[in-house]
Amino acid sequence: MKKITNIIWLFSFLIIFSNCDDAIIDLDERDRLPASQAVASIDGLNSLMLQVYERARSIHENNEICLYKQCGTDIVTAGTHLLDVADGGMEAMMLYTSNLSPLSPQIEDIFNGLIESITACNTVIQYGGNFVPSTDTQAEEVDFIIGQAYALRAYVYMEMVVRWENVVIIPNRLEPGEEIRYDVELSTSEEVLPLIVEDCENAIALLPKRSTGLGVGDASQGLAYHLLSKAYMLMGDYGAAASAAESVIADGSYTLQPLDYIFGLDGGKQGEESNEEIILSWVFNPAISNRPQRTMQQYVPLYRLVDGLTTALDQGGRPWSRLSPSEYYWTLFEEEDGRLDAWHKRVWYYNDEDNLPAGKSLGDPATYEDLVAQFGADAGRPLRYLDPTINKLFEDGTYNREVNDAEGFRNIIVYRLSEAYIIAAEAHLRNGNDARALELINTVRERAYGNSDHNFTSIDMDKIIDEHARELGHEGLRWAFMKRQGLLVERANMYAKDADSNPIYMKDYHLRWPIPQAFIDLTGVQQNPGY
Repeated sequence: MKKITNIIWLFSFLIIFSNCDDAIIDLDERDRLPASQAVASIDGLNSLMLQVYERARSIHENNEICLYKQCGTDIVTAGTHLLDVADGGMEAMMLYTSNLSPLSPQIEDIFNGLIESITACNTVIQYGGNFVPSTDTQAEEVDFIIGQAYALRAYVYMEMVVRWENVVIIPNRLEPGEEIRYDVELSTSEEVLPLIVEDCENAIALLPKRSTGLGVGDASQGLAYHLLSKAYMLMGDYGAAASAAESVIADGSYTLQPLDYIFGLDGGKQGEESNEEIILSWVFNPAISNRPQRTMQQYVPLYRLVDGLTTALDQGGRPWSRLSPSEYYWTLFEEEDGRLDAWHKRVWYYNDEDNLPAGKSLGDPATYEDLVAQFGADAGRPLRYLDPTINKLFEDGTYNREVNDAEGFRNIIVYRLSEAYIIAAEAHLRNGNDARALELINTVRERAYGNSDHNFTSIDMDKIIDEHARELGHEGLRWAFMKRQGLLVERANMYAKDADSNPIYMKDYHLRWPIPQAFIDLTGVQQNPGY
């Protein structure tokens, strides 16, 4: 394996601290940055961890990559206007074009952000113990900060393992006087996963439970157990994965919530957005008006181009139509499944009195036949202007969003409890405990249907794969899940389409993303095969 140099650390460290307060961080020129001084106070430690949270959140502020995790799976297809984004961004990630390449600025941005985050976590972990607390409260606070660094480093390395497989292990910072080392390798996922497990275990020992008063945006012990279950699933250690996922379920901080509560906005940041099903969210603060997110309009079809319809928040707000649920996705649901109405918008209602089609009234549903009447039977894309879609990302006026805003401030849910149930069910099934697997998956289904009438009487992997789509669809979890099943290429090519309903052509090498060319040029590491 090729070697990379310690210059990576210096490069990313400079980026991370470029916006920090000079009162906390000493940026005088010298041979090496005084990292140990940078984290010699609780304020310094907190500043560094804030950089990690902000960088993770910033992905969703970028219109070109905000839903990259949703792209390119069996349950999603291109929206009618996906091609309006940068060709190296979600277009390439959805359609697997030649622009999914080492030269993609969008892939480089994601990659660099992960590198920067690892470096920040490393610094907190390496130097956090140098701070000498004067009270028990300070000692607990420092433990919490270091625990967050372990958990978020595990999260970031997990993201890199899933997308690139061959992962850069970022070195710890050198102290002045230490010899610069050139022995850091580009490591395989088999080498990185045990390190993720170790980070999770360290985080579990240091982090409190969410029920102690942590917010949905804080790393918690439950998050560390959840990441641990994912790591063990990738390693094929299903007994350990089941145990970790069961620890999340038994944590006491989390409970399955009513369907219409999970993605709700009533009560704002302290209301439904802080519900007890959430393990982790990236939090967007409407008081920071220059840092909105850009996800809520991505799945909204161009309904406002239909006669009799105009933009309204209760219709989904500003249309964008970058992504759309695939036809296959809709075949997975029974009409009795409560998730179908709670988490989707399938009908648009006439709301523009001045432009109503003949014979239509305000409040009537607009139909496919109405599209044909307006645009013609051979119109192509306009016949998708009323495509049914998900509403998990929709945002109303809770945070003062205006009707034509292409941005907002709702939180982005990263992980929630029902995923732990599905992970545990799969792990138990693979480990031979069918009874527990069936109990867990049926708990999720009973919440969906409101009763046990639709419970499974037997369990297999096909049922778990389908239930994963129904329960967690379009939350950014499907790509990694289907890759781990060995089904991503086959199912994506079978069900995903471009904006004109042509099949996509995902190749086996697309299971690993390209390492950015700028990083290759800097370090000399080997490119992933196929690029």
